Amino acid sequence: MVAFWSTLVHMLQLTMRSTPSLRGAEDGKFMAISPASCLKNSTTTDALVTCFETFTVPRDYYNKATYETAQPTSEQRDDWKHLIKSLLSVDGDCSSIPIPLSLQGIYTIEPFNNMCVLYEASSKEGIYVKGWGFMIVPHLRTFVSRTVHFSAPHPVYDRGTVQQAAFLFESTGSQSLFVAGRNRTAFLENSECIPPVNTSQEFYKTDPAHNIVIIFS
Repeated sequence: MVAFWSTLVHMLQLTMRSTPSLRGAEDGKFMAISPASCLKNSTTTDALVTCFETFTVPRDYYNKATYETAQPTSEQRDDWKHLIKSLLSVDGDCSSIPIPLSLQGIYTIEPFNNMCVLYEASSKEGIYVKGWGFMIVPHLRTFVSRTVHFSAPHPVYDRGTVQQAAFLFESTGSQSLFVAGRNRTAFLENSECIPPVNTSQEFYKTDPAHNIVIIFS
């Protein structure tokens, strides 16, 4: 176990040195008209997650009304849990997983290289409509050598962490990768879940590390 984690640390150090900062639409390299186009135009997992990251809901995007509109209903939360459970059990056919009715038109599952990708297909002006995040799993159980789940809760805000998590997920044969779909500062209202230790700290409702009522949790 010690050797495994020391190897992970070494790989993380390598990818931290080699992973570029998130490139925006201004240089054109990762421009995409929709999240679906990311799958069509990407050839590597790194390129795919970087393309998806450009659709992240940006800083100070929500007000109270728009935040509530973007939140999942109780039915969608329950269906999401069942969908994730099914995705983690997929073995050979990504299309065998049905999208629950409450999530149809929002999420879809598509194959990508040797993986199944659950992603939000809905976007408006280059931004996710909901911002609930995306998940990637190997499409065959035999490709899973470690029951380890990687996540990146702070896309855009913590630059490079999405690519680092994707690299570690793929290179270690782990079970899943989950990436949040909102900037941690997308809604600048304080989270009621974990109060700050001091007045200089601010934890927002769109920060998955400090709010258990968003779908990332």
